[in-house]
Amino acid sequence: MYQDNLFRSDTMSVGHEGYAIPTTTADNKGVVRRMGLRLRKPTAKTNEDFVPVFRSVRTGRDKAPSPVPRPQPMISTAFVAQNVRPCDASSDPNEIWEPGQFPAMGGASDIYTGHFNLTERPFTLLPDPDFIYWSQDHRSAFTMLEYGTMTGAPITLITGEVGAGKTTLLQKFLKGVGDDVTIGLISNCQGSRGDLLRWVLMSLDQTAAPDATYVDLFEAFQAYLISEYAAGRRVILILDEAQNLSTETLEELRMFTNINSNKDELLQLVLVGQPELSDTINRPELRQFAQRVAARYHLNVMNAEQVAEYIAHRLQVAGSTGNFFSEGACKRIHEMTRGVPRLINQLCDLSMVYAVSKNQKAVTCETVDEVLADGAFFYASAFPEETRS
Repeated sequence: MYQDNLFRSDTMSVGHEGYAIPTTTADNKGVVRRMGLRLRKPTAKTNEDFVPVFRSVRTGRDKAPSPVPRPQPMISTAFVAQNVRPCDASSDPNEIWEPGQFPAMGGASDIYTGHFNLTERPFTLLPDPDFIYWSQDHRSAFTMLEYGTMTGAPITLITGEVGAGKTTLLQKFLKGVGDDVTIGLISNCQGSRGDLLRWVLMSLDQTAAPDATYVDLFEAFQAYLISEYAAGRRVILILDEAQNLSTETLEELRMFTNINSNKDELLQLVLVGQPELSDTINRPELRQFAQRVAARYHLNVMNAEQVAEYIAHRLQVAGSTGNFFSEGACKRIHEMTRGVPRLINQLCDLSMVYAVSKNQKAVTCETVDEVLADGAFFYASAFPEETRS
């Protein structure tokens, strides 16, 4: 089973924060506890209460008290079980798997933070500008983003591979925006002519009647831009995941930039997307759009040296006093992720869980290899062997 692969150390320890690892407990039930699972001999049903491992998010939210108290770490006081191997145990036809106690929402971060003396998880998949690592590429992309918006460029274009850190960079930029700038942020805008204007007005907190015509919408949009300009505020419209925009939508956006005063742009566009966005803009029918792109940068992935620095940086932000990922582990992580930050986060996070399951204070190359061998890092098969370096 998948759960078996996660815990196959010959000797398991106890007392780690946030979960109970394989042990024989002192509850006289002959239970071998694992993260969220229990292995035991079949017995008569009891009235023992437990929190299901899989539960509806909505159900959990509706039933949870407000505010939800932060759960205390589950620390086992049982003795250490020797040679407990799930694969061996699960082969016994007299043994069954059943759901076991699982930490409530909010306790997941305790899975390894206490073990490694961290204040928070360093490798989450959510874009967090507080964790941004300023590689040369990220500094250049951010500088170009600031240059485009500060100089009044009609269109600023930032592209990068999936998971390269574009959204994190964008969130960092938004944190530094002053009161003299009005931001409209649209993610994954889709629709036909007229729908775009509704998206734009909604991002700027402007309402539009359901039966409003395109002329009505455009008039309301233009009036809003003029009123913001008169109040001394610039309007910047940011479109994330812009590679999904059609050529017709891009051309409509270009027409919006024609709304200007004699010398100032009333609207600036920032388009952030995957490399396909550049391919679309380079089409002959969008040459007028391309000519209005005054600031542009492509965010590249990181090399092996930058990956090691990236890992150390995120650990430091999370409270670590050093990098407990070995040099070999960092090299293997770069090899398997090709330097894509989102994939690095995923593989590092899994590797730390595996290290905790073995009571190790360091993540080694062998730890990463075990994650890969178990298939826990799903994206490992997405890159052909010849493309890894």
